[in-house]
Amino acid sequence: MKAVTSISIVRRCAKANNGTIRMKVLEWARISLLFVLVTFAWISSLLSCLADESQPNRQDQSTGSISSVTAVAPRHALKSIPRNIEVYQYDINPLGDRQPLLLVHGLIGEFHSLGRWKELAEYLNGDQAFQRRYKIYLIRYNSHAPLKEITASFDVALRELAPAGGLTVVAISMAGIIVRNAMTDPAVDQCISRVITLGTFFRGSPLLCADWMQQSIRKRHLSPLVRIDRSVGYKIYFGRHPNLLVDYGWDNVDGQRPAARSPQNRAGLEVVPESRGQRPLADAQPQPGDRKIVAYAGYLHNQYYPHPHGAVHAFFFQPIVFFWTTVPAHVGREHPALRFLNQIIAEAVPGTANGSNILYPLNDGISPISSSLLLPNDFVAHSDFSDKAVLDKIATHTYAKKARLFDNTDHLTFIEGHRLIRPVANIPDVLSANEKPRPMFAWILRDLLE
Repeated sequence: MKAVTSISIVRRCAKANNGTIRMKVLEWARISLLFVLVTFAWISSLLSCLADESQPNRQDQSTGSISSVTAVAPRHALKSIPRNIEVYQYDINPLGDRQPLLLVHGLIGEFHSLGRWKELAEYLNGDQAFQRRYKIYLIRYNSHAPLKEITASFDVALRELAPAGGLTVVAISMAGIIVRNAMTDPAVDQCISRVITLGTFFRGSPLLCADWMQQSIRKRHLSPLVRIDRSVGYKIYFGRHPNLLVDYGWDNVDGQRPAARSPQNRAGLEVVPESRGQRPLADAQPQPGDRKIVAYAGYLHNQYYPHPHGAVHAFFFQPIVFFWTTVPAHVGREHPALRFLNQIIAEAVPGTANGSNILYPLNDGISPISSSLLLPNDFVAHSDFSDKAVLDKIATHTYAKKARLFDNTDHLTFIEGHRLIRPVANIPDVLSANEKPRPMFAWILRDLLE
């Protein structure tokens, strides 16, 4: 009996020790994770400070003049901030009786070879019908300058560039806003025959309202570690681009942007009528030049669309999301970063009770589709864009000449030509059920040759 008792005691002690070891391992794991997240926070703060110190005097960054058209910018020139609007020709063949096609880059495109248009330009130039009709030009400008300043520069540049037959423009992201703003000048509008906008946030984006996004993170996530992780990721992404947070915030047409809560008001969310401290975007009302625009938008699949998943599903898939999206996003991988931001936009807290707790599930990681497709105020304010019946009405409500909406497409697909991990996947336009899916560049080529 004593032997049996001793064995039982030893077993119980072993189990207790094993339990203690497991608890210590979990405790050290939590401490290690917290240390990593705090390190991320420190790095993001440092990057923000360095970015602020490295920004040149913005009053000297753009003069409104235009450089002469030359060959493609050499790589060493891409390290400098353009002071003027610079225009480069993609090849040295004469324009002849062709039309000029101007490719306008988005944020930080001025520091990339060919303004990040390399893949699209090669694809377009490989088509004989395109070559007979167009000659490609590339425009380079300071994308960190204030929106009002860039628009004034484009107003001059587009009038100087346009030939008698008109100018065709392909603009991505913020560049679409700049071009549309410039087209409010009738002289500029007459110079332009067609515009294709790719993921342009004409109404701004909730993502670019820092107080709203931080408030959403606090409300949606109870875990301090998740809050830190999301906040750090947001700060890292926008720490070097403060102009986005100043000029391109959501125009609040739906009244859903909540005010920042004060320490005395933690119970509810107060709604403000407009973005605070932000310069206005282009007028949301229809402009004469809108009938020249073919507006592209995309959205990523997430836990809210197309098949909504509950909290239990999100809990069990969180480790996969962490290693597939969060970690790569923190180390600068762009597509994971867009998946990360897609989730943040989708989880924006509503400022008013509208019957839905998820406001913008369909977005490309930067822009909700309600911002990219030139839609009327009432339609945007009172529509649930996760409802297929609403999507079916977009084509008849848009101000644009044509609206295209691409399934499972992020903000970079328009210039890289592929979605996520399927580089040659055909992409359906959900607004054109009678058209077969095709690669993104084939959609652009189709609309240019139409």
